Amino acid sequence: MSIRSHVLAVACLVALAGSAQAQPGTAYLQVRGGALVPVGSFADQQDAGGAYSVAAGYEPIDFLGLELEFTQSFNDNVNDRVSGPGFTIISDEVKQNFVVGLGPRVTFLPSDYPVRPFGVLQAEWYHFANFNSVEVDGSTILSDDDEDAAGLEAGLGIEGTVFSVYERSGDEVPMLELTLGAQASYHHAFMPNRDDRQFVTAMGSLGLRF
Repeated sequence: MSIRSHVLAVACLVALAGSAQAQPGTAYLQVRGGALVPVGSFADQQDAGGAYSVAAGYEPIDFLGLELEFTQSFNDNVNDRVSGPGFTIISDEVKQNFVVGLGPRVTFLPSDYPVRPFGVLQAEWYHFANFNSVEVDGSTILSDDDEDAAGLEAGLGIEGTVFSVYERSGDEVPMLELTLGAQASYHHAFMPNRDDRQFVTAMGSLGLRF
């Protein structure tokens, strides 16, 4: 066999080995629900409330992915009712927090493990909205107050595959996976010229990997 034939044969083997080892990236979509709990000085401004988030990500390789997440919470503060001779005042205050985050997600076990712990670190934009409805003797007065800030999120979670769909029998890599999981995160919003706002989120998740 000529030297040229040897070179071509080696090149073909390298190409085949590379294509056999290469796996397509994994995308995922998660819907989460749970609670947002203010901590520190922020706990004096808001009560704990329900929250949900939607997250989408892509893992080009095992252990590392990029995630985009949107979170919204509804924090219904203590409502007040004041009555006196000839007047009644009712205050109904609701605070909403909107969070958009982007950053890496590191999975501590390969994607073919049925249960996978992970960590996230995101840069985030926060929008804090305060809606206050005050009713004085049947007349309603509305007051809105909005603030924006930038900050960071750091969290840990775990997800597990509960159902897999394969394109063909005998395939090692599933075409679609249904996952269940949980995640807890610490959020820190940096507020210029005032106290920073900190809170934690704890949520369960239902997801698809494909």
